[in-house]
Amino acid sequence: MTQFALAMSYLDNGSTLRSMFRLMPPQRHDIDPAKSEVLAYIMANLACELGRAIRAFNSMRNKKSQVLVYDMVHRQWRGCDWVPPQDEDKVSLLLRTINDLKRDVAYLKTAVKKHERIIGQLERKRPSRRKEVEVEADDEPMEPKPIEHQQAAPPEEKAADGEDWFKAMRAALAEGDKASPSSAPLP
Repeated sequence: MTQFALAMSYLDNGSTLRSMFRLMPPQRHDIDPAKSEVLAYIMANLACELGRAIRAFNSMRNKKSQVLVYDMVHRQWRGCDWVPPQDEDKVSLLLRTINDLKRDVAYLKTAVKKHERIIGQLERKRPSRRKEVEVEADDEPMEPKPIEHQQAAPPEEKAADGEDWFKAMRAALAEGDKASPSSAPLP
């Protein structure tokens, strides 16, 4: 039960990491754990050792959870719901967030248009199935070919012509039971 609780990011007191760190003020993170303000803040609030603080930090900065968000302008980590105390700073943070979202939407729109264009090109290159069958029927001569030279067609094509594929296959196998001159044993 304890492992399950830790996997769900529940703390010993029953709260979650999100509820505890969503309002975390901006903190700097260093590759050296001893110099990291974020890890020191997490260790102080969780009252835990460095290893658990690193695991909690990695869990909270994950793209799926996004409890901690990286501010690229100031190069700091902050809680997902944190806002600056001054009104001017709140406005600038919201404007930056809106601009980031607009940039993401523009990128997604161009990606969708690119994929729509590729799909359209593929649809234009691929002729319809009915047209292929009509073209093949016009190109073939009307005289029947000997059975030895015909290859067995897949079940979909025979079924489309109205023939029973299994009967044709049994007939071909029955003809194959006869010994051919090349397969006859040598005296």
